[in-house]
Amino acid sequence: MNEEVSQPQKMGLLRLLWGIVARPRATFRYLNENGRRLWWLPALIAVVMVILPIVVGSPIQARLAREAVAEIQAQMDEMLSPEQRQQMEQAQQIAASPLVITVFPSITAVLGLVVGWLAWAGALYLVGMVAGGHASFGALFRMVVWAWIPYALRGFLQTLYILFTGQLIAHPGLSGLVADTRSVGEMLQSPPTTGQLLASSFLSRVDLFLFWNLALLVVGTTVVTRLSGRKATALVLAIWLLFALIALVPTLISGLFMGQSVIFGG
Repeated sequence: MNEEVSQPQKMGLLRLLWGIVARPRATFRYLNENGRRLWWLPALIAVVMVILPIVVGSPIQARLAREAVAEIQAQMDEMLSPEQRQQMEQAQQIAASPLVITVFPSITAVLGLVVGWLAWAGALYLVGMVAGGHASFGALFRMVVWAWIPYALRGFLQTLYILFTGQLIAHPGLSGLVADTRSVGEMLQSPPTTGQLLASSFLSRVDLFLFWNLALLVVGTTVVTRLSGRKATALVLAIWLLFALIALVPTLISGLFMGQSVIFGG
């Protein structure tokens, strides 16, 4: 099947989005040659779709935060002084505030999105040059932004799920395979092991949208850098594995900290 773009005719946003799905190689070639100023369109869509599930799920998240603090307070009620009870009530209000539930997570999500794009483009640029590729950082950055369309679709589907079910996505990706379904109080008494936390964090990133994103990155890399498909696949998988391991560092640190707290607390 020939995916060559026969004419450099102007393509609209809907046609480009469909092209990323149905004819990614030809679409990436068109974007690399004729659509260099269009990258802000998928960037805007991705930003909206990373914020939308947070905003839609904020009332549910606020309720769960209040319930979690109330459960902790109930278990420790006999040991708390009146001042400490007042502090717990203040903590309950803070935990359910829009600033904590909506604003900070939205800002963090957008910053993480942009940093992720820059990191991927930078890694592909550096490693691609070593492998013999020829591409500018800007071209790779634009390609990476377009390759994030699967995650934008995931954000849209997550938003619909929250709206129709009234529930948050508790175990994204494959993390449900190792999910800890105990209550907050039970987990405080017997925290999950560091291995369980690492496994859950890693598997939460693994879903069909990840594989779609990686496939688009491979195709886009071959188009932009003119590397072979085999080299592009090896580069993309190596970079993803490196970033996935780096993303586990905060979980590892928190797991070790929790383990030390249990040891000293016991």
